[in-house]
Amino acid sequence: MLIDQEHADYMRTKAHPRQLGIPLSRWGRNLIACCPFHAPEETSLFFYDALGYWRYRCLQCGSEGDLVDFLMKSRFNGLDEQAARSEAFEFLGALDKELVNAQDSEHPWIKEVGGEKSKVLECFVRYCHWAACKSPSLAKFLEARGWNIGQAQLYGLGYYSGDPEPFISYCMLSGIERHQISFYLDNLDAYHEPRLTIPARNSKGFIHSVYGRLIEDNESSHTYITYASGPTVIPFNIQADSEQPLIVQGFFDALTADLAGIPGVVSTMYQELNINHLYKLKACGAESFTVILRRDQDRRKQELRIQKYLKMAEQLHMNLKSIVLPKGETVDTLVRKKGADQLIDLIANTEVDTIHSHRRSMLLQDIKDNFDTAMACPPDQNVGYTLRSFPKLTRDIDGVQSGCFFVSSNPFGLKTILLSSLALDLIESNPSLKVIYVAYETPRRQIFDRFVSMLIGQSLFSVRKQNTDNEINKKILDATRELMGYVRSNRLEVWEDMPLDYGEILKTLKQEIKEHPDLVLVIDGIDHLKVADRPELPDIHEKRSSVMLDLYKALDIPIFLGGELIDSPNMGLLGPRAYLRDSDAIYWLTANGNNLTLTVDSKRLGTSHIYEGSILTDPQSSRMQEA
Repeated sequence: MLIDQEHADYMRTKAHPRQLGIPLSRWGRNLIACCPFHAPEETSLFFYDALGYWRYRCLQCGSEGDLVDFLMKSRFNGLDEQAARSEAFEFLGALDKELVNAQDSEHPWIKEVGGEKSKVLECFVRYCHWAACKSPSLAKFLEARGWNIGQAQLYGLGYYSGDPEPFISYCMLSGIERHQISFYLDNLDAYHEPRLTIPARNSKGFIHSVYGRLIEDNESSHTYITYASGPTVIPFNIQADSEQPLIVQGFFDALTADLAGIPGVVSTMYQELNINHLYKLKACGAESFTVILRRDQDRRKQELRIQKYLKMAEQLHMNLKSIVLPKGETVDTLVRKKGADQLIDLIANTEVDTIHSHRRSMLLQDIKDNFDTAMACPPDQNVGYTLRSFPKLTRDIDGVQSGCFFVSSNPFGLKTILLSSLALDLIESNPSLKVIYVAYETPRRQIFDRFVSMLIGQSLFSVRKQNTDNEINKKILDATRELMGYVRSNRLEVWEDMPLDYGEILKTLKQEIKEHPDLVLVIDGIDHLKVADRPELPDIHEKRSSVMLDLYKALDIPIFLGGELIDSPNMGLLGPRAYLRDSDAIYWLTANGNNLTLTVDSKRLGTSHIYEGSILTDPQSSRMQEA
């Protein structure tokens, strides 16, 4: 049954839960009370205004309705429905003088905001609220995030199938004409995918827009859209009289915290926090605010962002607290796992930010996260990625970890074979890992041939044409399928080029990490990488080196760079000096007759000589492994 529209205007303008004469407590943006219908001692009855007027719902027994229904069931249930409803209306109407007088004294602009547009948007919200109960896909979507339909309806969350006709028919029954729908819901016809609907209200409680969130992720569509054009700087879940609002990133973060009873939680709905958001909060009485951020892969960028927030706060004479959550943590998951008190205590124990305290706070969080990460790794487990063909190297370097590693050899051509062997070993040994191999010196087809050759233990020449031995042809086919499998499962990419702008490189790789967090970047032919965003650096080697170092700092992933390096008996490892200065370690492969020796040296990792081992090469494919 669709939600009754008959009494919506009455309930909106005249009825409030505090008129019921029962003990109420503020709980987030809602009110709560003990449920008289199943357990008078259990505080589980929510009064909420998500649909434009007050309703009640018990999250335990499921009782729900508007305030008239509440009075009918709790006080007039000895009468027939018509008489009980009449008594309930008289009860509410007798106590509404103050509210009516307050409404008459409101500014005309406020009445206009709650006029025709609000009527259309509230009708849309009520329709989607009803449709949510009929949608298995929405129930599954909510369940995956720890919510149920009953909890979602406290906040007016609903479901829209993408087909406007049923909604238009519902509007006709509610006295809303078609031209009003197209005028106020101006994006309704632009998106036809099933979405979770999220009403957005201003501080007066009037709906100014309705967001839509994809239920099934689709790369061809926007994850978040708005069905009604409106102001974009009103924080989601904004509430009047909120002196210390808590600003989070996602709407589930805001709603989970609000459902747990934390007051004043708002979200920027994945927008960047700006000064206009703060103006709105300040107008609602905010004197200070707390920003809780998910950990960004680019820590430098995140610190600069918080410093920008600090300047905005100083400009508006507000205090700021900033909190960066541990990697992979959100406000939603934190509240679910540890409860509202944990988050409230975290905020209370966080120092108010100044330029100096902000840096100190970030350092303290980083030190704690660093310790937690270290203690989470058992002593018999490698920190980094395993190399099966190089067990001693894996043990000595404790696995391939985040860092910038320069790889070279004498003769020079051996470094490409070493990089190819390492890349293939990483893919085979670590099922969740992805390798991006950037080949500047070699055509991509030759890299494919080299990988196939190494997979079957045959020479490069034998994989470039049909073999007289059908057994070898079958191995080539199987290895090719295996290579294609790595590509299809998004575990291997081979690039022949790379964007020539640092910003473009960073943007591309950040997107890759977002889709595949375990990423290793291998760049073969660093001498041909001519990119830099620092024109003041005169030397091209210095520019390339600075770009690679900036990439490593921003992405925190393993980066192998293959290029030219000179080994001098008297002076050790030389030029280009920029690589020596910036790399975490140098992998140096030398040939002495038929013997190959791999050494790993570093001036950053606590010792200059980390590893030395003899390397064997397959006589056919040249694939390398430890002796």
